[in-house]
Amino acid sequence: MKLSILLLTIAGMACSSDITKSYKAPSLFLNHGGGPLPVLGEKHNKEIGDFLRNVSNHMDFDRTEAVIVVTAHREEDVVTISSGERHGMVYDYSNFPAVSYEWKHKAPGAPKLARSVHAAFTRAGIPAALDPVRGWDHGTFIPMMLADPAARIPILQVSILKSQNASQHFELGRVLRQFRDQGVAVIGSGMSYHNMAEFRKAVIDSDGVIVNEEFDEYLTEVCTGDDLRRILRWEEERGAKEAHLEGEADHLMPLIVNIGAAGLATGRKVFHSVFIGKFKLSGFVWN
Repeated sequence: MKLSILLLTIAGMACSSDITKSYKAPSLFLNHGGGPLPVLGEKHNKEIGDFLRNVSNHMDFDRTEAVIVVTAHREEDVVTISSGERHGMVYDYSNFPAVSYEWKHKAPGAPKLARSVHAAFTRAGIPAALDPVRGWDHGTFIPMMLADPAARIPILQVSILKSQNASQHFELGRVLRQFRDQGVAVIGSGMSYHNMAEFRKAVIDSDGVIVNEEFDEYLTEVCTGDDLRRILRWEEERGAKEAHLEGEADHLMPLIVNIGAAGLATGRKVFHSVFIGKFKLSGFVWN
């Protein structure tokens, strides 16, 4: 009898271990808002902040081994991967309250994962570099401060490319897809609409007329449909060049990485908001 109980216990432990190992982490695109404003609770960024505080609704933090954050706020000639045991913060915003330059997100880095990601890019013929020094920019630490305030999940920050080439970013996602099977979430941190000149005008005087209905509908169709490669032709869509100006599409690139990392899953729209009363924002997840 005792032997039977022992064998059942061992079998149960093995099953539990298998379940943990089999967790497929999501590919998740989030809007990170304006600088530190989601953390400060500024009115236009409140819905963004509320969503970020509830990211755990869309991924199992207890089974997530690490997060790869693809940030719109680091553009490089080659994809660059944070590889330190710990990273400081890069306060890449200005004219905000002093407290927003004191924040720290003390999650560990993921140097072993960084080496694996670097090797995967290299095998795919994608030039890549490891950076153990530079800190996490606000595209990384602002959303993660809200999503994981206990700072328990290791972070790997990955840059986008200066080329802002859709095909290249889609391929980055295809390489990162494999790490989802290891319980590593791929988080794209950008904005589905990002036109700074229009943001500034709207803050001063918003007429409440939404300007990006068609482009937001297009993104939703792509991300929740079965033809993800439509994103490679995003510049041809009505309203595309107003939503992301020529040469300033950095905040769309993380979403394209997420789409590349989606695999065969059907995406879901998990966030929608009207920013500053004029600009539709959308977030998506692939589980």
